[in-house]
Amino acid sequence: MIELILIRHAHAGPYTIPDEARHLSERGIREARNLAKTLLDYPLPDGIWYVSDAIRTLETYQILTDKPAEISNDWYHASGPAYLEKLGKSPSACVYLVAHNPSISYVASYLSGEQIQMDTANFVHLQWPTLDAWEEVTQGSATVKARF
Repeated sequence: MIELILIRHAHAGPYTIPDEARHLSERGIREARNLAKTLLDYPLPDGIWYVSDAIRTLETYQILTDKPAEISNDWYHASGPAYLEKLGKSPSACVYLVAHNPSISYVASYLSGEQIQMDTANFVHLQWPTLDAWEEVTQGSATVKARF
């Protein structure tokens, strides 16, 4: 089974500094903590974590888990189609991606065949129960297991 857990970073502070350096706002910290509580009650599979290196994304990830992650600037700059290309190269059948809009909403919508707008600190769990490799994943083929 192939699984993809998409997480949009929590709310960030104002644009008074470069975008990549923005920290979570007080609202964002509350959002991330609430999502962490929700995920404690959710049966999360083992998988690889990919995280954008933008400060607000790293802070969101750090509130959610202490699992190791591959942190990369690529997720900040990439478009939705580039996200798909990178995900397709993952060695793990289960991937967590903590990243940014509009690309993360694009991926959720493209793979599920539904219009999914991911607000800050949103979570979407996509599954392909009958697939064994990312190369088999196609547009609109995912089942939405959960959305928060």
